[in-house]
Parts: sequence; structure tokens; C-alpha cells
Amino acid sequence: MQHLTRDTYPLSHFRQNTSEHLQRLKEGRVETITQNGKAAMVAMSPETYDAMAIELERSLLWDQAISRFDAGDKGMDAREAIDQVAARLKRKL
Repeated sequence: MQHLTRDTYPLSHFRQNTSEHLQRLKEGRVETITQNGKAAMVAMSPETYDAMAIELERSLLWDQAISRFDAGDKGMDAREAIDQVAARLKRKL
């Protein structure tokens, strides 16, 4: 998901060529739309957005885990963690 300078368009171009833009977005491209020469919005497909959101969430979870470990929290035994997850899901192992 790389942003390229060529993927910056004025809002008027986006409105006049919507299907062309949608095709690029479906291909995974991300576009910056400008208004009066300034970035006004970023357009992407729902799939691209979902992938980005999942990647961000995973990154934040890893950051939290590393911070806790560095602070001395050594976590829990794997069996205990599995049992807790099973209990939350109301599953028996």
C-alpha cells in the first residue's frame, strides 16, 4: 500500500472521473484528493482500509505487550491463557 505522487488528484478530477478512480482503488491504490491545492481527503477501498486497520491494531497490541514485558509483567502460563480464552468463549477444552 504505497502512496505515489501520481495518485494525487484535484476534487474536480475525482468527481468527473469517478469510475476511473474507483478502478484504481479496487486495485489497492490509495489516492489523495486535493481541494484548492491542499490535501482534503484520502480515498481507498474498504479492503485496503480494513487491512490497514488490522495492521495498526496488531502493532498497537505488540507495543502494549512489549511495554508490559519491559515493565516486569511476564504474562501468564500458556495453559492459563488458553483456559481464559476458552472461558470467555464459553467453550470446553
